[in-house]
Amino acid sequence: MNAIVSPRLSSLRVRHLRNLRELVWDLSGTAQQLVISGPNGVGKTTLLEALYLLSRGRSFRGRKAGPLIMDGAERMSIEGRFQGVEGDQETILAFEWSGFEGIRRWNGRPVTRLSPFENPIRFKLVGENPQGLLAGDPTLRRTFLDWNVFHVEPQFGRVRSEFRRVLDQRNAWLRNGSRESCVWDPIFVDLAQQVHQARSDFLVAWQAAFAEAAKPFAFLAQCALSYSAGWSVESTLDEALRATRATERHRRQTLIGPQRADWSIQQNARLMRFSRGQAKVAVCVLQIAAEQVHRAGGLSPCLWLLDDLHAELDVETRTRIEQLYRMQEAQCFWTHVRGDHLRAAEGSSGQSTPMFHVEHPRTSQRACV
Repeated sequence: MNAIVSPRLSSLRVRHLRNLRELVWDLSGTAQQLVISGPNGVGKTTLLEALYLLSRGRSFRGRKAGPLIMDGAERMSIEGRFQGVEGDQETILAFEWSGFEGIRRWNGRPVTRLSPFENPIRFKLVGENPQGLLAGDPTLRRTFLDWNVFHVEPQFGRVRSEFRRVLDQRNAWLRNGSRESCVWDPIFVDLAQQVHQARSDFLVAWQAAFAEAAKPFAFLAQCALSYSAGWSVESTLDEALRATRATERHRRQTLIGPQRADWSIQQNARLMRFSRGQAKVAVCVLQIAAEQVHRAGGLSPCLWLLDDLHAELDVETRTRIEQLYRMQEAQCFWTHVRGDHLRAAEGSSGQSTPMFHVEHPRTSQRACV
C-alpha cells in the first residue's frame, strides 16, 4: 500500500450501527471541513464512531454506550470509499459486526490489524471528555503516548509487548516470594531502556511541535511537556531495582519501570490545572503536535474526528481552533448541535463549509446539506 498525499472520504454507508438504521453520505466534491449537525441523540457521534471503526476496527466508546448493533438487527455494516489513497483508484474500506466478531475488509480483502505504516487511512479523535486524558489515570496517558510513539517507531509495538511479558514474569517471581537473584532483571532492564528511549525521543520532537501549535492560546504560554520515566533518572534502572528490592519483595510487585511512567503539561515547572474548555484546547494542541511529528516521519495526513468541540469555548477560542485545523490541510469532521459556528467562519477563510444535518436516526435517510 503506497503512501498518500491526502486521503479523502468520498462516500459513507452505515447500516444498523447503534441508533442509525441506514445512512448514506455522498461527499464527492465537498470541502475539507464538514459539519455534522442535528439534535442530541440522533447519532452525530455514532457517525464519527463509524469512521473510527473503519480505521481501527474497534470503537472509542466504552461499554456504557451499549451494543454496536441496533436492537432487532443481526448485523451491522459500514462502508467507506476513499480517494487519494492508491493513485487514481478508489479505495473501499468496510467493517461488519455480527455480535460475535468483526470483519474488516480493504478493497474486498479481509485484513487484521494494520500498523500506521500499513494503513494510510488514519483517523484521530478529539472526543467529549478530553480532560480525562490530562487529569485521569496515568494509564490513559501512557497508552496515548505509546500509540503516538508507535507511529514513528515501527518496532516499538514489539518491544513494548515483550517488555510487558517480562514484567508479568517478574511480578510472578515476586509473588512467589523467591529470595535469590531475579533472573528476569537483566532483560527487564534492557527492554525498559528501549521503551524509555523511544518515548524520550518522541517527547523531544513532540515538545517542539507543541510549543509551536500552542502559540495562539495565551493560557498555554510558557507551557512544556514533562516526562517521568517511572524511576529516578539520578540513578540507572539497575541501581534503582537493587535499591527497591526489599520493598518489592514485601509488596510482591514491580514498583519502578516504564509501566509507572507518566507525562504532563507544566507551566514554569508546575503542573497545569485546566478548565473543561482549556482541556479541550490543550488536547487539540497535543494531537496536532503529535500529527506534525508523524508527518515529519513520513506518514500521510490523518483525517480528524472532532466531537462537539465548540461546547464550552468562547468565540475567539473557537475561531483559533478552527484556523488551527484548517491549516492541517486534511479532511475534518465536526459534530455540533447547530453547526453555525463553522458556517460563520467561512467569510474569514474563504472556504465553504458543508453542513450535513442528521435527524430521525431510526429511519433510513441520506445525510443532506
